[in-house]
Amino acid sequence: MAEIKGILLNAWSKFLKDKYGEEAVAKAAACLSPEERRLVPAMFLDASWYPFDSLHALRKLTKPLVTRTDGDITVEIGRSMAQHAFTGPYKALLAHDPIKQIQKFTSIGEFFFREARRLETEITGPASCLVRYRYQAGAKPTKAICISMGGFWSRSIELSGASRVKTAHPRCFAAGADCCEFVFEWSPSSQ
Repeated sequence: MAEIKGILLNAWSKFLKDKYGEEAVAKAAACLSPEERRLVPAMFLDASWYPFDSLHALRKLTKPLVTRTDGDITVEIGRSMAQHAFTGPYKALLAHDPIKQIQKFTSIGEFFFREARRLETEITGPASCLVRYRYQAGAKPTKAICISMGGFWSRSIELSGASRVKTAHPRCFAAGADCCEFVFEWSPSSQ
């Protein structure tokens, strides 16, 4: 069964509470089905595993909170997940060099996701790479979840020392492709 580590789900929940307030989030949660509410407890344990479908329940909880002025916040959610994980309890997983960080993506991906996908990386230049997901049975990503993961990986590249990270998502499993591909390009750190 595809699963996700609680720290990423906590980061998403924290993002929503910080942006919209706990009362608004609680009101949106009350509108979820009983099964969806079961997938979105008041708090996730950072080191515990949760069903991959918890992502879908969080996405459904998020939808009524987003206003027209918010635009598409899916990238922001992914970025907040990386920020929370790599500056908090799992900061030891962060390399201080973008290329070294990308070389760790496969093991990092397995640390946060279990039986959900196989992650592949390819360094395509001194400041660019390709990240590819091949989803396993039971993991059903949506385009929004894919986009948030693009935000997650781009923020982790920034946290490792890159600046001006650009992201493209030319192939998407949720749109019918056989895998998801992300292309990242950045400027080397001025440090």
